[in-house]
Amino acid sequence: MFIRNQKVRVRKDTKNDGTCSSCRTGCVIAKAGEEGFVRRVGEFMGDAVVEVHFFVNNRLVGFREKELELVEDFNPDTGEWVPVPCAAAQG
Repeated sequence: MFIRNQKVRVRKDTKNDGTCSSCRTGCVIAKAGEEGFVRRVGEFMGDAVVEVHFFVNNRLVGFREKELELVEDFNPDTGEWVPVPCAAAQG
């Protein structure tokens, strides 16, 4: 499970399934390899949804957990970002 402030990467191109009101249904809203930060984790229709903020283009996009991989985690005790080894091998 993801938590707020973790850095994540999109696993594969993600198309709008109709839940992104500012985009046409079927258009790509996040490309594989894009990185962003978890803003919050919630629920939609019984599924966990991870809201990711992409700073480069200032977008917020919701994902299922399986659509993301963890890249870096923030350690609040040290104030440092900690790379996650073998992020691509997770999940």
